[in-house]
Amino acid sequence: MGLRSNEVENVMEDDSDVMDDVSEEEFESESDSEEEDVKLAEPSKNSIYNRDGLIEKLEDISWPENVEWMHKLSLDIDQEKEVDVNDDLARELAFYTQALEGTRLAFEKFESMKLPFLRPPDYYAEMVKTDAHMQKVKGRLLSQKRQIEEAEERRKAREAKKIAKEVQAEKMKERAKQKKHEIEAVKKWRKQRQQSGFPAGGKDSELDLGFEDGKAFERSSKKRPGVSPGDRSGGKAKQHGGGKGKNMKNREIRNSKFGFGGRKGLKKQNTAETTNDSRGFNKGNAAGNKKRKR
Repeated sequence: MGLRSNEVENVMEDDSDVMDDVSEEEFESESDSEEEDVKLAEPSKNSIYNRDGLIEKLEDISWPENVEWMHKLSLDIDQEKEVDVNDDLARELAFYTQALEGTRLAFEKFESMKLPFLRPPDYYAEMVKTDAHMQKVKGRLLSQKRQIEEAEERRKAREAKKIAKEVQAEKMKERAKQKKHEIEAVKKWRKQRQQSGFPAGGKDSELDLGFEDGKAFERSSKKRPGVSPGDRSGGKAKQHGGGKGKNMKNREIRNSKFGFGGRKGLKKQNTAETTNDSRGFNKGNAAGNKKRKR
């Protein structure tokens, strides 16, 4: 057992030595890479600042003095006051005012030169996206618009329904109030009538008013014997005949003579036998007609 423990300790010491060697090598490689990164190329000390040559090149590439403004389209805008470049709002406002002033000056110049500068009404630029894609976009926009309109219509319908309910409730309240007022007026009238000395138990003392009990005036549902529902004469026309006896007789005569309307059994329609039967024709007249034709 003692030998095995010594062997294990020796193996662990060897592994630790190997790890130390690897870590030292990695540290050295990292330090070398850092030294290489730190080393930068020094700027060239042989730089030449040839001012005359730069001015000469600028004159070569710049516009000549006698060229027309139409070819340059350049405008110089004088800045009235200095602008703090660190102030974003002031700087952007200066850009905006400068561009606006330049546009105004260019507009005046084009008008004075009588040159066309606005886009013609029949000018169509080439589309970046295809027509199919734009049709999809258009369809989506139309569907969204339709959904918005439908939602608006539903909202208006709900509001109208709500308003109608409120109006109906107000009308019901007004009717109930009016009914209560009328009942109170009748009670007041009865009280004044009793105070005036009219007998309380007589026939004229009280009126049979049905609306005091909370019932509305309704049509009587009782049926009168011997009277049809649509008869407004109360059955008198049926008793006396109402002058309809003569009319009924004439109606029967016409029905027996002309029938009851509709198709009459196709009595005048030709058949195969009547078509082939020529006994009803006058032969003498036919001969006379032939002579006349000659």
